[in-house]
Amino acid sequence: MKPFLIKTLIAVFVADLGLVIWRVTDVPNNRKVLSTESFSELTPVPGMAATSFPTEKKTPTPSPQPSITCVPTLLPSPIPTVLSFPRYSQEEIHGFIDRFSDQYEVDPNVLRHIATCESGFNASSVNGPYVGLFQFGNSSWVNNRNLMGEDTNLDLRFNAEESVQTAAFIVSKGIKHIWPNCYP
Repeated sequence: MKPFLIKTLIAVFVADLGLVIWRVTDVPNNRKVLSTESFSELTPVPGMAATSFPTEKKTPTPSPQPSITCVPTLLPSPIPTVLSFPRYSQEEIHGFIDRFSDQYEVDPNVLRHIATCESGFNASSVNGPYVGLFQFGNSSWVNNRNLMGEDTNLDLRFNAEESVQTAAFIVSKGIKHIWPNCYP
């Protein structure tokens, strides 16, 4: 088995030698030197069997094709309608509280306490989804304004007059859970 192994190794060596890209070329003074050239210029060596071995071929790299990229058409964004509500003074807000507490027959001090506790008596106050003097959330505002038969526009929560009227209505109905931490 050793002779077979030796013969196999010699065959592999000879095949590898055939892959070497050296060739003898003429140079001045008729001296022969080894140089590297491309496989296409190799000439067969007499006495050596022809073998198939890879040739150096330049494979053209495919040129990139333009790709189609879908880009969404930008539509102009709607311009929000800015509702500007009058800025009421503290005295005016106290006047709304007195007026609507009389209309809905509730204690004005309860409304004052809730407004102070919820927003610091600030009609522009925003705390997450809660807005305005009494910090109404979206659903509590819409539901109660529907019960009142009034406009449910969420921006009206910033209007102190609308907000006081809605709070007075809610207090008159005995609803306390809207202000769990501030209802006295």
